[in-house]
Amino acid sequence: MNDRSKEIFSKLEENIQSIVKVYRVLLEVVRKEKEILISSDIDALNENNIAKEKLLVQVSRYEKERSLLVQDMAEALNMKVAEPKMLDLAKEVDFATGDRIRNLHSVLVLLLKRVKETNEQNEVLVQSALKSVQGAMNSIKENLVDQTTYKEKGKIEKQATLKGRLVSREV
Repeated sequence: MNDRSKEIFSKLEENIQSIVKVYRVLLEVVRKEKEILISSDIDALNENNIAKEKLLVQVSRYEKERSLLVQDMAEALNMKVAEPKMLDLAKEVDFATGDRIRNLHSVLVLLLKRVKETNEQNEVLVQSALKSVQGAMNSIKENLVDQTTYKEKGKIEKQATLKGRLVSREV
């Protein structure tokens, strides 16, 4: 590796370590979200979502930077690949550097997998909660249907059941 590629690799390694740190925090936030969803604490969920959004913005910024650094490294190594990947770089450098790239890559993949799995579990919890709320809303709606108790001429019609009534219409 020449001096330019060493410098780029150093920046790339630093960038990936930053991404790993953010993904670790994101994993904790997503795990916390699961606990919050189970406890149904809306305020805590809102705060958690704000934190998650900020982390996702950070990840996006770091990922763009990583992509540019991988491209620069590929150019410095005279690689003829349109969209080089980290593992492509690992094949083109010495064994020790390639091994560090592969290790960083595997850590990123593992963290991303864990975040995705936990997020999918959270999605199941949210869908279940939404179904419960929808069922409760439908039940309330059915029980609050207007039920006539008087005929047009003012005579009492068959007394409607009071099941599910929130307010009695008796005078």
